[in-house]
Amino acid sequence: MYEPLVETLSKLSDDEIIKWGQIFNLYQKKSYNDRLWAAAYVINGGCSDDGFDYFRGWLMAQGKDVFLNALRDPDSLVELELECGEAEFEEMLYVDTSAYFKKHNLNGEYDRYNNEYDKCPLSAEEIVAIESEIVFAEATNLDWGSDESLLNDIVPKLCEYFEW
Repeated sequence: MYEPLVETLSKLSDDEIIKWGQIFNLYQKKSYNDRLWAAAYVINGGCSDDGFDYFRGWLMAQGKDVFLNALRDPDSLVELELECGEAEFEEMLYVDTSAYFKKHNLNGEYDRYNNEYDKCPLSAEEIVAIESEIVFAEATNLDWGSDESLLNDIVPKLCEYFEW
């Protein structure tokens, strides 16, 4: 599923591949919040730390509008009419490195990629532009922990849809 994206990115310059990775990673970092984790927990029938990373990779693969809507209102994901457990996409987390490796015919030389990645950080202006697009749901960090009884208060539409 991610091969076409890897193929497309591998045709770009190294700086462009790395920039894509920097932007992806900033969106991933910004999407780390309890309310979205509650949505992932309901959609996937539970959600570990790694599972939440894979969920956010899947969410990014759904496109920018779906991603930003989910940050604004995690319950908006009910519109996708998902099956329980299908919202994970681990490979999405490695698209930039996979594209870089493909371009240079490398196999797992992460130190080389990381050295290049560190030399090309996003500018302050780029970070501000990305962050300005993100509108978070109210009470984004609710610290619900693993208290499943709170899920219906956090993502009621998803709980109803998945009969939680």
